[in-house]
Amino acid sequence: MGSSYTRNLKKIAISLFLASSALSFVSASSSPSASSPPSESPSAETELICHIDNPSDCYPKLFSATEEFQVVHDDQDLPPGLHVQLDVQTGKKQAKLYNPKEENPALEGLPVDRSIVIVDPDPPQDQDDKPRIPSGAPAYDPVGKAKAPKERNEGFTQALDTVKKYAKKYANSGDYLDRSSELDLALEDVLDFAYDMYYGLQITEDADAVHGLFCLATNVDGAYSGQVGERPDFLSALILSSSIRNNKPALQALESSWDAIAAKKCAPGSSPASSTPRRNFLANLSPTSEPGTAEEGRDTYTTHLSLIVLEPLLKSPKIKAQFLEAGGMAHLLDILLRKEIVWQDLRPKVARIVSDTFLDDEFGATLGVWPTAVKATEDSVCAKGGRESREDGCWEYHLENLSRDSFAEWSQPLLDLLKKRRAEIPAPGRDEL
Repeated sequence: MGSSYTRNLKKIAISLFLASSALSFVSASSSPSASSPPSESPSAETELICHIDNPSDCYPKLFSATEEFQVVHDDQDLPPGLHVQLDVQTGKKQAKLYNPKEENPALEGLPVDRSIVIVDPDPPQDQDDKPRIPSGAPAYDPVGKAKAPKERNEGFTQALDTVKKYAKKYANSGDYLDRSSELDLALEDVLDFAYDMYYGLQITEDADAVHGLFCLATNVDGAYSGQVGERPDFLSALILSSSIRNNKPALQALESSWDAIAAKKCAPGSSPASSTPRRNFLANLSPTSEPGTAEEGRDTYTTHLSLIVLEPLLKSPKIKAQFLEAGGMAHLLDILLRKEIVWQDLRPKVARIVSDTFLDDEFGATLGVWPTAVKATEDSVCAKGGRESREDGCWEYHLENLSRDSFAEWSQPLLDLLKKRRAEIPAPGRDEL
């Protein structure tokens, strides 16, 4: 019995061994070998593009090219040096690695033109040679011509004639108290046209109209108490300024008749108001009233009218030269030196006119015209007052004093520009390099 029991135990042990071996074999065959490499996963550095509407459709942001054409998505980046083409049937872009030896079958059988065209170079031209101008070509005009409208506005002609008629009537006394409303309407109509280049030129080509407007603008009636925007003197000044501002043909037309206009009396007689536009214009730029008086308000108004017209007028070299010769800069300095509150709006305007006309070429100033003195005048001379203290050599002295005023911020930039331009004036007898 003992031996039989022992044999049975051996059979059971062998059976368990065979069963476990079979299970191990099946498990080994179904699971990956420990020695085989694992499948590669996308690099963590590879940036993928996945769209919300189809999360399973992901592709790298940087296109990975092969030797065969692949579709390139619109939002993929292409590395340089690929062979890229467009499938005209699908409209999709395709790319692959570039093969310089590859031939395009679509071009087989097409003729190839290998001819060479030799083009003779133009013969060198002298720098001094002028370009050829065709025979009969019109002369070059850098200003151009103001284009006329298809139909001339008759209302403009009537309004301008009305202004000329009333200018003669009111130029003698400047008394507008009994004036006709017809003049007011005519001035407003002409002002509407004055901004147009063509009609601005028509105004300045009419010497009688310009003379009448200057007389109306300079013979100011201090007793008139109407609104400023309705005053004939104010409207006349605006018309003159608007006609020539940024309108070079109109400015040239006024310049051509300026001497006759400026010297012609506004009205016959010997009364002070019968003086010429030139005399009235310069007189209105020179404040004469005592500070704090009632006359000071009139002074600021007449000065304001003159500055409205002066700024565009100084764009004319001829009128600018006459203004300097007549001592106009001393009048402007007088305005800058008025420290009363009623002058605060006009002083920076004067500083800008001086800067833009004579000192700052970035704003169209003509350099070398003013100042003319090589050196600034000594402070002791300028401090004495009198006529010499208003010469251009004393401008630095006055601007230095004004720069200490908190209400004259404009003075320091003007002073800096003035010093710069004066330093550029060549000394007498020294040739410029």
